[in-house]
Amino acid sequence: MDEHSSDRRNFLGKLGGAALVALSAEAAWASLRFARAPVSYGPSQRRNLGHLDRFVSSRVYVGDAGLFVGRDSKGLSAMSATCTHLGCTVREAAEGGFVCPCHGSTYDEHGHVTGGPAPRDLSHVRLLRDVRGNLIADLSQTVPGEARLQVG
Repeated sequence: MDEHSSDRRNFLGKLGGAALVALSAEAAWASLRFARAPVSYGPSQRRNLGHLDRFVSSRVYVGDAGLFVGRDSKGLSAMSATCTHLGCTVREAAEGGFVCPCHGSTYDEHGHVTGGPAPRDLSHVRLLRDVRGNLIADLSQTVPGEARLQVG
């Protein structure tokens, strides 16, 4: 065997070894990335609706959060302004309750469906109060319509 063949075999052996190391490193990296999958929980679902003093009337629309905040003798509640049919924003109806301008679904003042194609009532979300007296809506937690945040 001549010297040229021996150098060539050594070179190909080293090249094959380097390729095997690179392939092993890539497989290890992919395995680690799989084991530690990046999880994104998205943006916070809590919205600061403003100071409690803002909510003295019976109903206030908070456009940033897409909520109607209502106040009665039992406390405060927050109801989604998103129609359960196709996601349009409902409006207060002149005769009371709410109406969807897109397809005509109607809801009573508590968010219960009274007509139209909407399949479900409007949802209510949990309200919290922070230490500064701000009202916080947790959009990730739905509550029964009769749930109220006590203010006083």
